[in-house]
Amino acid sequence: MRRWPKVLLIVSLVLNIFLIALIGGSIWRWTHNPTLGLDSSWRTRVAQALPKPQADAFRETMHATFNANLDLVRRSRAARAEAARLFVQPQFDGNAVLFRLNQARLADTALRSKFEQSITRFSATLPQDQRAKLAEVLKAGPFRQGHHHPPDRKD
Repeated sequence: MRRWPKVLLIVSLVLNIFLIALIGGSIWRWTHNPTLGLDSSWRTRVAQALPKPQADAFRETMHATFNANLDLVRRSRAARAEAARLFVQPQFDGNAVLFRLNQARLADTALRSKFEQSITRFSATLPQDQRAKLAEVLKAGPFRQGHHHPPDRKD
């Protein structure tokens, strides 16, 4: 009977060590990987690359664009939710799932277009050096290029 407390103590120790390692590893990764954490969005990186007045104006532009297009966000989310619901029905209807996913994609594309228009209008207010900084950051966001083929190397 004395054996069970020892077994439970060992199991508890192993679990605690595992949890400490997991938390420590997560913190290390979060603080050492620039693509993770609170500042991982391209919009945040754009704001960080600009002087404070322009960064504030950029944030306001992005918020206004999002708020003005909440209907697109809602349509996309609703279509995805409906696609997920249809996906697990006993009678699978692939065409209905694809139709809902297409609706979500159309709403996403329309929203992206609105953001790109806002970014372009905002960029027209910036001097060329700030537009260059903005363009560099946007390469990780809406200006990113596909990675289907490795770039040609010139050795």
